[in-house]
Amino acid sequence: MSNEREPRLHYRSDLVQNMTSLLTMWHSPRFHRDILTERNRSLSTLEMRLIWTLGSMGASRPSELSTALDATATSVSKAIAKMDDAGFIIREPSPDDHRSHTVLLTPEGRRAAQEIYDVGDVMVTEIFADWTEEDVSQFSALLARFATESETFARRIHRDTAEPGRPQVE
Repeated sequence: MSNEREPRLHYRSDLVQNMTSLLTMWHSPRFHRDILTERNRSLSTLEMRLIWTLGSMGASRPSELSTALDATATSVSKAIAKMDDAGFIIREPSPDDHRSHTVLLTPEGRRAAQEIYDVGDVMVTEIFADWTEEDVSQFSALLARFATESETFARRIHRDTAEPGRPQVE
């Protein structure tokens, strides 16, 4: 057996490689910790993602959050309990099923979520600082088009009937 490492695999498409690199960085726990450090928040990555997701999706059932966060029901339940104790979220009886509950942000939770969004806005502003307004506008339009086509593709391969941006709960 050789001590040499096998060559790394890579995509043939530079576009896919670049998107993968970006998504890998943006989803990394280290990146999330760095974002939280910007706002002096002592939240775990899952807690930060929970607050961000509730800010994006609005009131949701724990099962929807587990799906959206790709996390176990147990870990989401623990994060919900911790965020409830910290005053970031509240749990209310579900209007559709009184056996379950809906999770939503409190005013303090909305402020925390907005801080996370603000860090993203500052980051993108800094990244695009040397771009022309026209380049940023064109990139934004192309990215919106790509996102729409990606959602269409995802619905087709998953036979997903959920509305865009909301997970389908099975």
